[in-house]
Amino acid sequence: MARKGYTLKLRPLELLAEGQIEAIDRATLAVLRQTGVRMESEWAVDTLARQGCRVDRDAMRVRFPAELVEECLRLAPHSFTVRAPDPANDLVMGGDRVYYSHSSGMQTIDLATFEPRDPSESEFADCVRVLDYLPTVDHLGCYPYFGYAGVCPMMAIPQGVAINMRNSAKHQAACCSNDCELFTIQMAQAAGQEITGTLTSSSPLTWGESALVAARRMAEAGYPITTVDGCALGGTGPATVAGSLAVSNAEHMAMLVLVQGLNPGHRMTIGHFALTVNMRTGAPTFGAITGSLSNVAFNQMWRHYGLPVGNGSPGYTSGKKMDYQAGYEKAIACLNSSLSGGNTILLHLGVSSEMTAHPAQAVLDHDIAGMIGRFIEGEEISEETIALGLIDQVGPIPGHYLAKPHTRRWWRREQYVPFAADQLTYTEWLEHGKKGALDYARERVGEILAQHHPKPLTDRQEADIERILDDANLYYARR
Repeated sequence: MARKGYTLKLRPLELLAEGQIEAIDRATLAVLRQTGVRMESEWAVDTLARQGCRVDRDAMRVRFPAELVEECLRLAPHSFTVRAPDPANDLVMGGDRVYYSHSSGMQTIDLATFEPRDPSESEFADCVRVLDYLPTVDHLGCYPYFGYAGVCPMMAIPQGVAINMRNSAKHQAACCSNDCELFTIQMAQAAGQEITGTLTSSSPLTWGESALVAARRMAEAGYPITTVDGCALGGTGPATVAGSLAVSNAEHMAMLVLVQGLNPGHRMTIGHFALTVNMRTGAPTFGAITGSLSNVAFNQMWRHYGLPVGNGSPGYTSGKKMDYQAGYEKAIACLNSSLSGGNTILLHLGVSSEMTAHPAQAVLDHDIAGMIGRFIEGEEISEETIALGLIDQVGPIPGHYLAKPHTRRWWRREQYVPFAADQLTYTEWLEHGKKGALDYARERVGEILAQHHPKPLTDRQEADIERILDDANLYYARR
C-alpha cells in the first residue's frame, strides 16, 4: 500500500493554450533535430547512432529524429511505483498524485546568528530523523546536506546515502557524481532497498560523461531515474520561459531516448529546476515568480507528454533567514507547482539558495505543504457536507453549531491544524512569552528528536554497508 500524498482534485492550472503547447513541442523537436545535444561519452554516442541518430563524433553532438523521440516518449511508463524500505512508503508516480520532498544545503546554520557552518555527522542524522517523522515529507531527496564536518568530499554522497538508510524508512533519491553510484547501488541492494538516481544535465544542451555513465548503471540495476535540467533563464538558457522550455525539454528528451534505448520501459521522472539569472550580479535568483511561470508551463508540457514530472526550485529561496521572504517565496512557488500537476515537489528544509538548510525550516515548511495539500484536494459537496437538515435544526440565533455531532465529525477534515504556527489570541500570546512560528518550530524539532527513533538496519545490512563504504574509501584514495 503506497503513501497517499495528496491528490490534485482541481482542474490543473494551465499557462499555455493548445496552440502554444504545439509550438513549444515543435521547437523542442527542431532543437533535437537541427542543433542537437552534446553527449560527452563515446559509448553513448555509439548507442544513439545505433538507435538511428545522426552523430558528429568529433564534437560528440547527437541529432535526434522526431520519430525516435516520439517512440521513446511512448515507451517510458506514464505511471509507476517506486519501492521504499517500508512498503507503506512506496510511491505511485504520475497522474494526479502529488508528493512533497525536501531541498538541501551545503551547510546548516546557527539559529541565533543565521551564519552557516558544517553540520556534524550526528546533526546530519538528526536532520534525516526529522524528515522521516514529518508526514508531509513523502520521500527523501538528495543529500540533505552536502556532506558533514570531517568527511572526505568524494565520500559525501555515499556517506549521506548510508545515513539516510540508517535513519529513514522512506524512499530516497540519490545524486550521481564521480562514480558514487557504483557504491550507492550496492548499498541499496545490500539493504534490500530501491533508490532513484538523480541525473543533472549541463546546460545548455549537454550531458556530461559522469551523468551518462550513471544513467547506464541505474538502467542496468533497474532503479528509477529522475532527469533534472540546469537551464537558468538568461544564462544557460534563453531569457524567455518559452525559449528555455525548448532547451530544457530537448535535454530531457535526449537522455530519455538513451535510457529507453538501453532498457525499454525504464521508469523515469522528468525534473525541472527553474531559475532566473540576476542581471545585476550574474548569480542565480531563487524564489523569483518567473520560476513559477516556468514550472507551470513545464508541468503542462510534460503532462501533455504523459510522463511523471517534478519541480525542484520551490524548495529554495533568496532569503537568508527563516523569515517573511522565505515564507512567501516557498509558498507561492509550491502552490503554483502543486496546482499545475507536479508529481513530486521539493519544499522542506532549505533556508537560503542551495547554501543552507535546517530541520527547523523543514517544520515550518511542513505547514506550507499541509495547507497547500488541503487546498488542492478541494471540497466534498454532498448531502452530508451541505447539512441542510442540521441548518434547519439549528435555525437562527440563539442556535449554534459548536456542540453538534456534525461539527465534531467534520471540523478536523475541513480545517488544517498547523504544527508550528501561532494561533493564540493576542492576550494568550502576551501571556505565553510572545512566541513566533520559529520558536515553535525549534521546540517541535526537539520533541521529534526525543521521541522519534526509526527502525535500525539489521546487523547484516549494517555490516554490508560498512564494507561497501570501506571499498568506496579505497576507490577514491586511489584516484
